[in-house]
Amino acid sequence: MISTIVRFKLAPGETHEEALEEIKKTIPIYQAAAPALIRKAIHLDAEAGVGRSIYLWADRASAEAFFARASEMIKAKTGHAPDVEYLDCDIVVDNQSGDVIFN
Repeated sequence: MISTIVRFKLAPGETHEEALEEIKKTIPIYQAAAPALIRKAIHLDAEAGVGRSIYLWADRASAEAFFARASEMIKAKTGHAPDVEYLDCDIVVDNQSGDVIFN
């Protein structure tokens, strides 16, 4: 498993509500990435003009393929490519399902 932390800039002057509405439109993209994309969390800070997403992927190749496409989409919208950090994920404790997953 691979975790990714993605840091991105919001469009200039974009409010929290506007950013949230734009991201809601992209939800089908993330749903279509299953089963390779296990989880995604989104964090917005409109005051600072930035956002962060944390992903859990089944494998690095899937994550890299996804971000090769998604980075271009983000750059086209904001003028800035996101910063993507890849982290090997050794253990996931999922309190919702009760599962503990070892990589």
